[in-house]
Amino acid sequence: MLIISFDALGDRELEVLAKYPAISKFINSATLYRDVSSVFVSNTYPAHTSIATGVNPNIHGIYANFESFPSRDLIWSEDERKIRAKTLWQAAAEKGIETAAVLWPVTGFSETIRYNIPEIHKRQGQSQIAASLKFGSKLLQIKMFLKYGKLLDETNQPNLDDFSTACMVDILKKQKPGLALIHLTAYDSLCHKYGRDSEELDIAYKSLDNNLARLLEAVDDDRDVIIFSDHAQINVHTSISPNKMLSEMGLLHWNGDMFLPGDSGCHFACCGGSAFFHAGSLLSESVDEVRNKVEQSEGFRRFLTDEEMRLSGQPAAFGFCPIAGYSYEGFSPGHKATHGYPLDMPDYTVFYMARGDGFTPGKVVTGGSILDITKIVSQRLELNMQ
Repeated sequence: MLIISFDALGDRELEVLAKYPAISKFINSATLYRDVSSVFVSNTYPAHTSIATGVNPNIHGIYANFESFPSRDLIWSEDERKIRAKTLWQAAAEKGIETAAVLWPVTGFSETIRYNIPEIHKRQGQSQIAASLKFGSKLLQIKMFLKYGKLLDETNQPNLDDFSTACMVDILKKQKPGLALIHLTAYDSLCHKYGRDSEELDIAYKSLDNNLARLLEAVDDDRDVIIFSDHAQINVHTSISPNKMLSEMGLLHWNGDMFLPGDSGCHFACCGGSAFFHAGSLLSESVDEVRNKVEQSEGFRRFLTDEEMRLSGQPAAFGFCPIAGYSYEGFSPGHKATHGYPLDMPDYTVFYMARGDGFTPGKVVTGGSILDITKIVSQRLELNMQ
């Protein structure tokens, strides 16, 4: 089984994807699942971990891309040991099936991925190579960096996807793992930068098409292949930092460079299309005051439902989301598009497609969840998922 993640492409983008040769050929040879729901919070790390485990973020425990209090140097959720549910690669290892993963989120320090090049974000003062070697397969990564490092331009796209694909092609041809997972992020990066309707996204589409062709050339005809999207993106014209509101209320401190926790420890965890208020030791009257301020704030759409709060897994007093065009960011980075919205946003569904024996070429199925991908993989590989 080869699983390919096309990060951030929505169902709406399928019409554009179908114009590119390798992707078009794959669509015609596969069963296509359209208008599929992501999970909430609909961000990369929660969604990929949900696909890896088959459960929602409240169960697997990876409910945000970041672990830390909002600051200049965010700590990403990269450590696989913090996943609270069985993963596909753990179940594969129980059956003696070797797994390879290239830039798949939340695979750092994995003991069951045989060939692991995890997605790692370097800390301040650290080189990318040093950061990656610490979290993944050291000898493999040294070989890959020496062999294909010339393709990289730091972590800029589409160079990063070219590097990831070169590494996976090498592993597929030489090691032939039973389960292979690769995360391609060119579209996500460029969509953040330019917006969902930008002409610059042609760079990402061409990159995905070229890299898909290379990956498919590297696998045997009898290998099942699944391509999926984890979440869509929504265009943004205004990014808001809710923590600035807490600073104005005297509940957080801003030193001109970053937010510093106040005595209560309260803060907003910002997830792009949603935000969550962590009350700390704040009294209920003060929590109500913050809630009222949020309701009156620019771009406010609604508070999250009890069910959305439960599924998100966020240990917060309340959550809320903005209207289309607005997002909640720790430092308002100026993204032209983003994700993390509740699943009722228009044009926010995703897709996946599966090729192999038993999948009908050209068939289209509508509806379902990205959690269904886990069921398909576990059934095809006969894995024991809890």
